[in-house]
Order: sequence, then structure tokens, then C-alpha cells
Amino acid sequence: MSTFVLAWLLLLVFAAFNNYIIYRLLRERNRTDLMWIGVVATVIPVALFALWPGALTLMSFPLLQSIGMLLIMRLAQR
Repeated sequence: MSTFVLAWLLLLVFAAFNNYIIYRLLRERNRTDLMWIGVVATVIPVALFALWPGALTLMSFPLLQSIGMLLIMRLAQR
């Protein structure tokens, strides 16, 4: 298996896992209307990696996921 395929596989697995965790967090608080933030924080890095595959675009995934999770946590507590 090439490193490119492995990078795609791990990116998609972590994206699905992170969105599942975000969904469970928001469902407990009855704030599933904020799910779009997690989806956007996932779609942007995946699209960047699809357009320009490389280490920098792959590293944008955890950064954008962290920013999205921080935003969700702040908005969900209101």
C-alpha cells in the first residue's frame, strides 16, 4: 500500500470518527443544528488534500478540526 493511499485512508477514518464524536456531543445537548461546523471543518482539509496532496495540506486537518471543535464547544454551552 502506498503512502498516498494510507494518507487518504487515515484522513477519511479520522474524519468519520471526529464527526461521530461531534454528533454524539451535540446530540446530548440537543444542539445538532451546530453539526455543520464539524462538517465544514472536515470538508475543507479533505478538499485541500484532494487538490494539493502534500504534508502541509494533510497537516491542516488536525488544525481545522481543533478550531471547529473549539467553536462548537463555545457555541454549545450558550
